[in-house]
Amino acid sequence: MRAAFFVSVLGLVAAACSSSGSHGPGEPGLGSGAGSGSSGAGTNGFGNSNGNGVGGALGGLSDGGIGTSNIPACVGLQCQQHACAGGGSTTISGRVYDPAGKNPLYNIVVYVPNAPLEPLKTGASCDQCDTLYSGHPVASALTDADGNFKITDAPDGTDIPLVIQVGKWRKELKIAKVTRCKDNPQPDKSLRLPKNHKEGAIPNIAISTGGADTLECLLRRIGVDASEYTPGPGGAGRIHIFHGGGRLDGVPAYSAPNTSPPAPEAPVALWDKKADLMRFDIVLLSCEGAETTGMNQAALHAYASAGGRVFASHFHYAWFNTGPYGSENLATWTTGSNHIDDINATIVTKLPNGKTFPKGVALEKWLGNVNALTNGELPIKEARHNADLAPGSSPSQTWILADSSSPAPGAVQYLSFNTPTDAKITPDGPSYCGRVVYSDLHVGAASGDMPIKPVPDECAKMDLSPQEKALEFMLFDLSSCVTPDSKPPAAPVVEVPQ
Repeated sequence: MRAAFFVSVLGLVAAACSSSGSHGPGEPGLGSGAGSGSSGAGTNGFGNSNGNGVGGALGGLSDGGIGTSNIPACVGLQCQQHACAGGGSTTISGRVYDPAGKNPLYNIVVYVPNAPLEPLKTGASCDQCDTLYSGHPVASALTDADGNFKITDAPDGTDIPLVIQVGKWRKELKIAKVTRCKDNPQPDKSLRLPKNHKEGAIPNIAISTGGADTLECLLRRIGVDASEYTPGPGGAGRIHIFHGGGRLDGVPAYSAPNTSPPAPEAPVALWDKKADLMRFDIVLLSCEGAETTGMNQAALHAYASAGGRVFASHFHYAWFNTGPYGSENLATWTTGSNHIDDINATIVTKLPNGKTFPKGVALEKWLGNVNALTNGELPIKEARHNADLAPGSSPSQTWILADSSSPAPGAVQYLSFNTPTDAKITPDGPSYCGRVVYSDLHVGAASGDMPIKPVPDECAKMDLSPQEKALEFMLFDLSSCVTPDSKPPAAPVVEVPQ
């Protein structure tokens, strides 16, 4: 509608520039000023006796006349957005994949920028969704649970830029030709998130290794290059390894893996203080096989509240059952290993108030699409039981629960919460900054990883297991901009001619 108005107004302006004259009262006129509603005479504009008119190049708003100060003026690619006959549209469609090019991804933003992209800031920050998408988007869309998107009202022409982005994962490419008033499908497997920071942007991710899990290998199996791994906070790579704890029964193979040369210890270089955590966009905490020691719970709490993202596995419940988070009613916590072995789990699709949980619905469909479900449920190896639903009102949202046949029916396998949990309520909703995920799943449970080897050489070269696919979904959800769980994600607001 906006484009059609634009085109019709331009036609009127073109007519004004090609002829001149004056007419009697009550007749459309064109001359050299603003349209006059009372006489219909035009001076560099169009008017009629009813006060309806379009002013010309120097015209303004007069008695119902609309001057060119109100005619939309296009800039750059806006001038290549065209109306199509019959209400059609120029569209760009396709499917976006993970860095490995294997699994299509949900809730990935795809947009056409109208200016050069700005560098993404490194480190935790409290960003609103639209502030992440630079370049003044002129057309945008989101991928669905099948990984598919369709951008409408796309600019046509050659070398049209296209950005795919979720949080601080971002890749830009160009489409050689976009044909007007047709769909322009992109070849399958041509759109994926970057494998390394030379292909595009990757979040600055810190990983604390653990003696009972290998979260660091999840990144390798979703396609991130080994060259991105670096010991500690320095280095050019985006995956920063810190040596965590954990040794089961004194067996070296169960010690927390480390890099070569060795990475610094997590308790003294990562979670020792808020400032060390704030260098990173995302922090992944691999299970150590026992409760974490040397925790600065206040530092992690402050980091997440300031915009940090945290993914905590199994024994890292110790960050949440006591300390600042202990009073926030996130879950009913049970300490210890609490094996419930191999189970099937159900995907939660309802909010605590009984309304639809949009991302839960998407997770269930997505897991089915990537062949992670068996008879509609997620098979989990070596599941644990450390969290149950919190009584009463809770800021957390459960995603996956052990099914009724499990030794612990209803045991929470995944929960998340936005931070700060007491965020100020605004007209647009709570003013959240960060996000935390707790998982009782393990990457290493079905992987064949060899923690005795240096990181990332320890990581088995294999496809993602069903529970790792669920972890992949949660990792990219954790990376995305923070929105209330009650609302479905939305595509970026696009700029229109003013």
